[in-house]
Amino acid sequence: MFSEKTSKAIDLIWKSFDREKIRAGYQLINEAVNEGDADAICLLGRCHLGSDYVWEEAGFEEDPEKAAKLIKESVLKGSAIGVLTAMRCGELTPGVKRKMPFASERDAFAEVLCEAQHGNGFCLFMIGNALFWGDYLIFEPEAAKQFKSVEEYNAFAYPLAANYFEHAFDDGILYGFGNFRTIYESDHSNISEHAYEAYFKHVADGGNPLVCNDYGKYLQDEYEDCEEEAFSYYKKAVEFGDLKSAYNVAVSYATGMGVEEDLDKAFEYYTIAAEAGWVSAQFQLGNFYFTGRGNVARDYAKAFKWLNEAYLNADEDERWRPAAELAILYQDGLGTIQDDEMAFAHLAEIEDILDEIWEPLDAMVLNALGVAYAFGRGTEPDIKKGIEYFDRAIEYGSEEAVAHKAKFKKSIFGSWSER
Repeated sequence: MFSEKTSKAIDLIWKSFDREKIRAGYQLINEAVNEGDADAICLLGRCHLGSDYVWEEAGFEEDPEKAAKLIKESVLKGSAIGVLTAMRCGELTPGVKRKMPFASERDAFAEVLCEAQHGNGFCLFMIGNALFWGDYLIFEPEAAKQFKSVEEYNAFAYPLAANYFEHAFDDGILYGFGNFRTIYESDHSNISEHAYEAYFKHVADGGNPLVCNDYGKYLQDEYEDCEEEAFSYYKKAVEFGDLKSAYNVAVSYATGMGVEEDLDKAFEYYTIAAEAGWVSAQFQLGNFYFTGRGNVARDYAKAFKWLNEAYLNADEDERWRPAAELAILYQDGLGTIQDDEMAFAHLAEIEDILDEIWEPLDAMVLNALGVAYAFGRGTEPDIKKGIEYFDRAIEYGSEEAVAHKAKFKKSIFGSWSER
């Protein structure tokens, strides 16, 4: 089905997680495109469709418009995989269907299916996806009549899809494991635990960085005696190119999970993951600078940079972690301009979940709330409420709260005022 040049390009791009090899494959695809190869045109489009179609660290610019144009062109030039790809990404429009040189989508599907049955790994992967996502029902409309619900369809399609994915893995196409895992975890799985773990390991060892990291987490969660092995897979995932997996390496060093505890190594890997955009790592890096952990000197300017980055990137229900430390920095003008309004805005975010805050930050936050209310910094003054927060902070050992409370006196009538 595929030309020699296109087959080689597939091996370099979809059987590899090496950017140098992938670049070589991309060059081959472009050469084949210039020679008018319809399948190569489709594959070039897939390179620019993003992480659902190609490794996200491959270095390709995500360009949906360019990808759509190429995929439509591949269909019109007679690429069967182009038809399946166009169907999957929503580009098989009525106008394209009328002009394509296939009698129907079914004919294109049959061509890819035939190649899959002859062992073509990329086609095996595509058929597995067509079954998994339900595109099969469009390619085989008569079959659709027998299914009365999604569950009925999945009961039919999932075991078939799993089989195609397994053969694709065997041929070196290490994509689609997430779908394979979904099938395994469903009520319609025909995958044994032994087979699942074997393919999980196979795909991880084959160099798929995300699966490599996930396999480490699987070992850590499922087996008590596999911490060292889990750690080794986290490290391999980073070496394979998934820099966000450095977060799990860092946590392992920070907690001594599967490796000797080493805060400096933890800081090194938190930095890698933070710079790669992993929010939890950005928070941890900020915390290192905020507290001065290991051999990392306290640096409030760097703490503010990373905590603010974490705050801006975090999901709403996780923003309270960086917000707690940012509140202290804003209130005291540490590493940033002193700003009572911003300090109180962050304090207000965490006021209802103070029990979640960790030691010794709990005392600092309680004291900061006391300062905000007692002195009216960033909010309306409420000395009584401020004193209550000072008292709670004192229970946690805050000497600052003791000093702040001493600036107020209580009348015989029970009201508070500044001395």
